[in-house]
Amino acid sequence: MPAGPPQTAHDLNDFARFLRLLLEEGFELTVIGGCAVGGYARLMGEELRSADLDFLMTQESLTELLTWAPAHGIRVVKRSQPRNIPVAFLETPDGKEVNALTASTGLPKPEIVHRTARRFVLSAHGGLEVPLADPFDLLANKLAVARDKDRPHIEILRRFVEAEAVEAFAGEDDPRARLAPARRLLEVSGSKTLPDALAERLIDLARTPADFRFLAGRVPTRKQVARLVDRCGAPVRPQLEPILASRSFA
Repeated sequence: MPAGPPQTAHDLNDFARFLRLLLEEGFELTVIGGCAVGGYARLMGEELRSADLDFLMTQESLTELLTWAPAHGIRVVKRSQPRNIPVAFLETPDGKEVNALTASTGLPKPEIVHRTARRFVLSAHGGLEVPLADPFDLLANKLAVARDKDRPHIEILRRFVEAEAVEAFAGEDDPRARLAPARRLLEVSGSKTLPDALAERLIDLARTPADFRFLAGRVPTRKQVARLVDRCGAPVRPQLEPILASRSFA
């Protein structure tokens, strides 16, 4: 959009009336961008605000929204061009900027993003449940876009998903559930090894053969490998030998 006067920073609560209007009308949307990251920041006791609200929806839903919006006090500033710019710019009845997208780099299709979204409750607004894009999807999106202004968002999302990996190791009993967040983090980040500090925490929490096999191939240092072998116990060590034999370290 054209440059204008300085914009006020907002969080999800500031868009609650607008979101309720759309959600109660049955529009299927998923919040992405800075407001979504701000929701996850709040769950960690932090604050991050955004100049606008971004959400993802299918092209069909966006077409319906653009037809419906003017009669409900929502101004259509610029319509989307599916072959060029997959975003429509809107203005809420109280003058806030909204970007309705049908695609964004690094994100799955809108219907998939919506299906895997997490529900963020706005308790100050009657318990309104707002779909936020999965934090791993958001992280993939921010890493793919890689703008300077996204760096704080990336750090918040990294801390959030790393905390989920720790919680899974600490609290889940099913081996797949224990490993799923850490596996997803590696997939999203495109890294073969875990961040050093996260690896240390997971070594301390490892207790199943699956944990030790997973970590044997993904801790980043020789020192951590040695600590892992010390912790795993004699019965599991033979399972780690072929994994460790394939490792190389700088």
